Amino acid sequence: MESRLPKPKIVLANSISGIPCLSTKMNSQKMSKNQNCLPGSSTSTVSETLKKAKSVVNLNSKCTNENKPPPKPAMNRSKTLSTITTKAVKRPAPTTTNHTEAKKQFIRPTRPVPLQRAGTTLMDNTTSKTVKKSTTQNGTVATAKPSKWDLKGRLAHTSNELTNIRQMYKDTTSEYNNMQKKMNTLETDMKKYKSQAETLESRTKELDTELKEIKEEKEDLSERLKKTEESYKSVSGSLKQFKEKCSEQEELIVKHVSEIKDLQTNLELQRQLNEKLTTKNDDLQSLVHTMDRDRRALHNAIQEMKGNIRVFCRVRPRTPSELGKAMCLMNYVDECTIEVGKPDGPDSMSSRKLRGTRHEFSFDKVFSALAKQEDIFEELSHLVQSALEGYNVCVFAYGQTGSGKTYTMEGLPGIDTEGMIPRTVRHIFQEMKHFQLLGWDYRIEASFLEIYNEHIIDLLDPESKTHEIRMADSKGHDLFVTNLTIEEVHSPEELQEFLLIAQQNRAVAATLSNERSSRSHSVARIRLIGVHKVREEVSIGNLNLVDLAGSERLKNEESARIAETKNINKSLSNLGNVILALLKKQEHVPYRNSKLTHLLMPSLGGNSKTLMLLNISPLDECYSETLNSLRFASQVNSCKTGNVKRTRTILQTST
Repeated sequence: MESRLPKPKIVLANSISGIPCLSTKMNSQKMSKNQNCLPGSSTSTVSETLKKAKSVVNLNSKCTNENKPPPKPAMNRSKTLSTITTKAVKRPAPTTTNHTEAKKQFIRPTRPVPLQRAGTTLMDNTTSKTVKKSTTQNGTVATAKPSKWDLKGRLAHTSNELTNIRQMYKDTTSEYNNMQKKMNTLETDMKKYKSQAETLESRTKELDTELKEIKEEKEDLSERLKKTEESYKSVSGSLKQFKEKCSEQEELIVKHVSEIKDLQTNLELQRQLNEKLTTKNDDLQSLVHTMDRDRRALHNAIQEMKGNIRVFCRVRPRTPSELGKAMCLMNYVDECTIEVGKPDGPDSMSSRKLRGTRHEFSFDKVFSALAKQEDIFEELSHLVQSALEGYNVCVFAYGQTGSGKTYTMEGLPGIDTEGMIPRTVRHIFQEMKHFQLLGWDYRIEASFLEIYNEHIIDLLDPESKTHEIRMADSKGHDLFVTNLTIEEVHSPEELQEFLLIAQQNRAVAATLSNERSSRSHSVARIRLIGVHKVREEVSIGNLNLVDLAGSERLKNEESARIAETKNINKSLSNLGNVILALLKKQEHVPYRNSKLTHLLMPSLGGNSKTLMLLNISPLDECYSETLNSLRFASQVNSCKTGNVKRTRTILQTST
């Protein structure tokens, strides 16, 4: 029979029966968490259990049978939930006393009762009854639950379990959060350690490569160490030898030190002696300079006493082709006088006496046909010396065609047959060495020109240019030629080369008197510039060596050379007019009538020492031309000029 009692709306059998299992499950989970301590474990089981408990137990809902009396028990002894049957038992109507007693039982406990494990007793605070232990079929001890009719007890029991579960949930969530934080920190640490590990791995690789390199270096160093040890052994052996040598050198040093001391004492003595010698040398230099100055003055005085215009006469010897020709009669009275005459009979040659007309001429020096080139230059060297001392010197050869002018001035190859110009050049360079001992440094400049048909031609420049004679100063003491090539000479050989070039470029032609006659006036100009740095003096001397063209009379056979002969004779006649004007001491001297007299103006009447080398032929056929040349030379020799001054300036020192 079914029970007449109303069935409760809330069925707690399954939920209540499941609570111990939930508690045991939570306890087991808690134990596993405490054992494993894994931060990543999930709490899904706890949340699911709580949801089920909330769905089964509605805490806010109230029981409908709360005030109803409990049904009478079928037996006097208490029964467990498992023995209680659901069959309806006919019970008497509830009394008021039972109803009032039932109300007294539902008192809210002061604190929740914790769940107890199997084998423990659960105390109900409201009813103060002892719940008996019951044993499940599995052998575990479960907590006895209140009676089915005791809804309040069951509710209190369930709420206690729920609070315990919530407390466990809170503890679990807090523990989970802590574990999560730890896990996050561990993850960050893990990332950091991973990066550190990567860096350490790369560093390890680098260290490995460095270790390999170090090993290789170690091997190299070991090899080098072996070599170094071997070299050390050899060096140690050589060091011993050097030590022995050092000991020997020390002994030598001691000896040398003593010698050095002696040398130092000697050096001091030598220094004192050198100081005395230097002072003495300075005194001697000043004395030599004064003596050289006096010598120059005396030399110049002697040259002036001889005459600023001098004439030397030279008779050339016969050539092999002239051995059968008649000769003039010439008598050398002394070194300065010559007599010239023409023979008057066939016995005149045998008697060797001058009969008939005879002419006597006096000059500064007369050289016979036996005289050599060296004898003539010995007299000329004094004038070259004057040019080195700063005077202007002019030497010109005069005579008819074929009288030996070019031979006298230029000569032939060979030491004995050299002319005046090559000997002058050699003498200049020899004297320059002597002057260097006196403190003079010389610079030589040379130029070569010719006057052909009243035109000036540069013999060192093949190009045709316009050349004019200009005054170097307003006083007319010196002249220069425009557009003239001037070469600096450093050796006699170099000047000889220039002389050969000038000889090749000079105008020559064959005449009846000479196979190779000079048809122009040749002028070699040598400028000597001396500098004395100590005395701060500059000496400038000009040396003009002139080879005049030959004078001759016009003949019908040489009509082709009529223009050349006229110009030559005109220039020579103008030269004679200039000398006559100087003899008569005229105010106007016709220097500018010809290029020759214009170029020789400083030499004839200016500040210059002039030497005329008269060359005459010994042949009888040249007697008239010889007399004309001797008369002209005697006129030149009687011409006198004033005192000649040297060109001397002060050296301009750059500050």
